[in-house]
This record gives sequence, C-alpha cells and structure tokens, in this order.
Amino acid sequence: MSTDTQTTVDEDAEAVLQHAFHRKPLDPDVARRVRERAAEITQRIRRTKGVIDDATFENLLEEE
Repeated sequence: MSTDTQTTVDEDAEAVLQHAFHRKPLDPDVARRVRERAAEITQRIRRTKGVIDDATFENLLEEE
C-alpha cells in the first residue's frame, strides 16, 4: 500500500459499509481514495493476468 495506512483502509471500508447499508453520507475524500485504490488494484491484476474475458473471470472465481 503506497500512501495509505491499513488504518485508513479499514476506516474507509467501514465508511463504505455504513453508506451502503445504513445510507450514511459518504465523504467525497473517502470515495476518491476508494476509487484510487480500486484503479491501482485493477492495474496490478491487468499487469499480472492480462485482460480476461468474462468466462475466464468466472472460472477464476470458482477456483477460489
């Protein structure tokens, strides 16, 4: 994790859950950090696995 601490990640995850399940407002900074982390993770997956089709993705999910 580059600039994020695990505490920040945990706090952001809790804020997203509160937003999703209890309709609490989501701070724009939290939303931005979550989008940025998601983009980083997506890029890492694409670098290591390449872009995969839906059927292959489904198979990977079934293997776990």
